[in-house]
Amino acid sequence: MAFLRNAWYCAGWTEELSDKPIGRTFLGEPVVMYRRSDGAAVAVGGRCPHRFAPLAMGKVVGDCIECPYHGLRFDPSGACSHNPHGEGTIPRAASVPAYRLAERDGILWIWMGDTALADPQGIPDMQAVAERAGWHTIRGCLRVGAHYELLTDNLMDLSHVPFLHPFLSNGGPLPPEFEEIRSLKQEGDTVYSMHMTKHLPMTPLFTMLWGDHPPEFGDLRANMRWEAPANLLLDVGMTPPGQPAAAGPSLPIAHLLTPETENSTHYFWVQARDRKADDLQLDPVLHAGITDVFKNEDERMIVACADMMGTNDLFSLRPVLLPGDGPAIRARRLLGARIERELAGG
Repeated sequence: MAFLRNAWYCAGWTEELSDKPIGRTFLGEPVVMYRRSDGAAVAVGGRCPHRFAPLAMGKVVGDCIECPYHGLRFDPSGACSHNPHGEGTIPRAASVPAYRLAERDGILWIWMGDTALADPQGIPDMQAVAERAGWHTIRGCLRVGAHYELLTDNLMDLSHVPFLHPFLSNGGPLPPEFEEIRSLKQEGDTVYSMHMTKHLPMTPLFTMLWGDHPPEFGDLRANMRWEAPANLLLDVGMTPPGQPAAAGPSLPIAHLLTPETENSTHYFWVQARDRKADDLQLDPVLHAGITDVFKNEDERMIVACADMMGTNDLFSLRPVLLPGDGPAIRARRLLGARIERELAGG
């Protein structure tokens, strides 16, 4: 299956980048990232064209990355700028691809396609999870052994939460006043999966964040925004019944999915909170909770499903569809159309 190349993908966090090179694989291609002497972010192909050594094992010299094997240097444009052998003649084919690498909201964004089309205005808005007054953020990254669209499917349909994530749900009997409201919305190529549960027994997570005297019941919102290829932002929070969002804790979380290969995905996440922002002892608790939920619950199930499918072509298996599948199917079809247009030169 082809990847969408002319799009912004998360490549990591801005604080990771320095004059020490970082090597990652995106869309099946090795990439090395580093900072130039002026602090600008650089991303070029991570495989030396001579003996195919990983450039991430090398070092940054000035604004160039030096191969650790034979010392060829490549500048931010990908061109070989230095050959320490013989008379120093640079072979005509000595170059690596260059990629556009941008920074916004504490996130590194990489464009794996035509750099002339890389418009920073198209970077997804993730200000909801950026560091700002009154809020605190935590972040992490996992490698998941499955195709990235399976992760999107999982995130776009949260009806699995009561069955797969006991810490995120109450798990007890529901009161007669309980009401669940779901809706699907599309604006251009952006898909929204809206999910509201009214008069839900307070969950353990929001009880912990509430502090003193949490209400017995609350309204839980979980509204997911998807933008191609796989950048998702979840607006999640709980309030006393009928109250506005500001009346209770908010925990927005960005799920940024970048294909590593056809069968593996970089899952970058960043979560913000507006309650107990100064309580840094909560950071490891929440970080461990998110990691545990995804690693031992979501990922375990997603990988098991991938193994049972035996293919990344979901529609070829003619899946049975349930009401909660609507947003994920819409996202899949929009992404597929984008990829088809790109392959056709459009």
